[in-house]
Amino acid sequence: MWRKEVVIQCKGISQYYIDVVIQDGEEWRLTGIYGEPSWDHKERTWDALRSLHNGETLPWLVLRDFNEILFHHEKEGGRMRAPRQMQAFHDILEECDLVDIGYIGDMFTWQRGKIRERLDRGVAHVQWRFMFPNAQLVNAKTLKSDHRPIVVDTEYLRDHIQGNRGPRRFEARWLKEETVEEVVQAAWTRARAHDQGPTFMMKANQVHNDLHKWDRETLKQPVHRIKRLKKELENLRRGPITDETIAQQKEVLLWLEFLLEQEEIFWVQRARANWLKHGDRNTSFFHHFASSRRKKNLVRGLV
Repeated sequence: MWRKEVVIQCKGISQYYIDVVIQDGEEWRLTGIYGEPSWDHKERTWDALRSLHNGETLPWLVLRDFNEILFHHEKEGGRMRAPRQMQAFHDILEECDLVDIGYIGDMFTWQRGKIRERLDRGVAHVQWRFMFPNAQLVNAKTLKSDHRPIVVDTEYLRDHIQGNRGPRRFEARWLKEETVEEVVQAAWTRARAHDQGPTFMMKANQVHNDLHKWDRETLKQPVHRIKRLKKELENLRRGPITDETIAQQKEVLLWLEFLLEQEEIFWVQRARANWLKHGDRNTSFFHHFASSRRKKNLVRGLV
């Protein structure tokens, strides 16, 4: 809020929420929620969420104290929560297309005496998860309050993931390139010419290194080439219409189609979504699946 480049526009305030739209390069919606504490009037909170959801198109994050749990294991001590109450919470989240974004830290966010519950959480649209694939909610430590502060860091996982890239592997999209066979043959021939009589592993490593160098220096990743070609296509469309520019547009479109297929294969390979075939052109699905898989497999530390 203190950064000039971040614009926050208040859309509505009530006793149950503060609703804002945030513009920081991209636009998204944040709602701070305070759930009705009385068991007899929980429906008022769900009605407020329902009214906020109507007509919503922006990626949406709803955060804070819902004063309700979703599962029995989110409560310890005291009287058990009635199943119909938890079911009402499930139903409104499903109705509003909101999914729990998970957490790290202690599960229980509220404590009074011997009773502990997870009353505070973050729920979001799938589109918001696409926008912030490295986001993580942290149930932080508390001193005085009976509630834990919860913090959503949109770049929390970036350092962990970038610092744990793992080994470089063969990219299936390379097989779409006409020159891939030449690169492999040249690398293999160069390895065979080694004075010490290289082993098969040494030859394979030479091919491996040359392929990644070729990818880095020549191919430069599909996403960068796609961006350049889209810009070139836009310039052609804005320029004069001649037979030559029309032919150039067709050529650029063919290249774009080729690179979009490569990008899709890139994410299919990482998503391990083998039940879907290449050509669905649903790259955002594979990207989301790969991001979720990467979060699930990430080991932050061992004790």
